[in-house]
Parts: sequence; structure tokens; C-alpha cells
Amino acid sequence: MIKNAVIYFAAALAVLAMKIFYRTVDCGALLWILAPTTWWVQLLSGIPFEWLAHVGYVSHEYQFVIAASCSGVRFLMIAFVMLVCSFTHQMDSWGKKLSWLGFCAVFSYIATVLVNGIRITLSIYLPIMLGKDVLPMWLTAERLHTMIGTVIYFSMLIGIYWLVWSVCRPADTCAGTKDGNIREAAGRTKRFAAPVFWYFVMVLGIPFLGRLYRNDWAGFWPYALLVSGICILLVLMFMLLGSVVRSIRGTKPSTHRC
Repeated sequence: MIKNAVIYFAAALAVLAMKIFYRTVDCGALLWILAPTTWWVQLLSGIPFEWLAHVGYVSHEYQFVIAASCSGVRFLMIAFVMLVCSFTHQMDSWGKKLSWLGFCAVFSYIATVLVNGIRITLSIYLPIMLGKDVLPMWLTAERLHTMIGTVIYFSMLIGIYWLVWSVCRPADTCAGTKDGNIREAAGRTKRFAAPVFWYFVMVLGIPFLGRLYRNDWAGFWPYALLVSGICILLVLMFMLLGSVVRSIRGTKPSTHRC
């Protein structure tokens, strides 16, 4: 337990340091993530970008800027802290726990670049494909941008957790039995609980505390309502999809006994 607490504390310090760093620097200090992200966007979209100091990577043709706010650092922090806090307890030695901490940092960085590149590419092309005439009056460009980011980030966070969980979960010798089915159902719930918890803590919970301290609520509640609604719909969609897949695959008989 003490070993886990030390790892969790180190992860919390790393996230805090990253958050402070992110809030106090310009895009020039974020080239370590902006440069590979822009390269990935160019590969996906075929759109060339030009680096402008203190501005970011600019596409003059599409009038789009990949600036510090587009770096995806917040997603990196969410993915990192989620993986550390969700799976460290499964490691049985200091060496494995420290190795896992390092792996989570590297994996979260790579995942952030890949996911953020997809998000930015969609943010460029989707408004063009939909057009102003198709969008309802309430769906402003800012809200559409928020919707795209929430759908991509939240979906991918769930996907990352499921991927790691499927690799790290212990073998269930009771699969196919009543107890095994109960544990499997609980596991499916947990696979949603961790991404939902950490996404809401980092995206809405911490900003809520900051606004409470400053007594500044301008634009927060419509944003929180939009993000929450999208996340709820995505969870319901994934649960429905999972039920359909399980019903198609059926339950295989098992010879294991508990």
C-alpha cells in the first residue's frame, strides 16, 4: 500500500508540474508535443503548416492555427493519471511499479499525439463538410469544436483503458460460471468508471474549483452541460454496442469450476 501511495504521489506531482508548466509557457516551449502532432496532422490531412514563433503552426489556406491550446496536454495528463492509478496496484514489486510509471508517461505521450492529430484533422474538415447552412443556429463554431474534442478525447480515453485492461487483467478461471459472469459484469462497469471519473475530474472538476475560487462562472455551465451530455450519450452507446456484440457472440460453455 505504501509503495502504491508513493507512485500515486509521484504521478500527482508530475501532473501538477505539467499543469503549471502548461499554463505559464507559450507554444515555443511546447514544441516537444506540437511538432510531432503537426507532422501527424499534415500526414492525415495533406495540409501544409508553417511555424510562426509565438503563434504556432499555421495553415494560411485553411486559416487554422495549431497553437498551445491545441497541444493536447490535458488529455496527456488525464491518460497518464488514469493509467497510473488504475493499474499500479497490480504490480508486485518496486521495479515493476516504477517501470509502469515510466511506461504510462511514454504511452500517454504517444497516444496523445495520435489522438490529438485525429481531433485536429476533424476540426479542420468537419465544419467545411457540414457547412454553415446544415448546422442549427445553437451549434456555433465554438460548440462544434467542443463537441468534436469531447467525442474524440472521451472515446479514445475509454479505448485506451479497455486496451490496457484487456492486456493487464488476470485470467479468470471461473469464466462461464455464475460467479465469473458477475465478475465480468463488474469488470465492464469498472472499464467505464475509471475513464469517466478521471475525465470529469480533470475537465470539469478542477476547473469548477478554480471558478469557485475566482467566482467566475461565465460560460462554464453551458460548457459543462454540453460535455456531460456528450459523455453520457457515448457511454450509453458503448454499452449498447457491447450488449449487441455479446449477444451476437453468445455465451460459450465452460468446463472450469470455481
